[in-house]
Amino acid sequence: MTRILAWSASGLVVLALACSIALLTKDTGAPNLSRLSPAAISAAPLLLVGVAFLLVQAIIRPKPLALFRSVILAGTFLLWGVVQLLPSSNLSARLADLVIALYVLDLAWAVLIEVRRIPRQSA
Repeated sequence: MTRILAWSASGLVVLALACSIALLTKDTGAPNLSRLSPAAISAAPLLLVGVAFLLVQAIIRPKPLALFRSVILAGTFLLWGVVQLLPSSNLSARLADLVIALYVLDLAWAVLIEVRRIPRQSA
């Protein structure tokens, strides 16, 4: 089962990277990309990498607090992908604000973890 999850996660990551390249090249007039909606091109890498990160959690089985943080991060990518697919509205704006708040929470959490690891020196 672990091997299946690993292959699935790896495949999703490759697809996410390919979609990211497509996202960066969509304005070059590439013929195959012009048929796709801009929302789908923007959402795909976020959704794919979010699911891949969740699959990796099932493989590595982190401690509960680390799992909670990882699920928040993966959920944030998934929510951002959903926001890309939504039409502009009050709901999509509020969800976009929630995405920002969740990314700030995750990075603030990472900063505080690292700061706590810095040895205290006596004065």
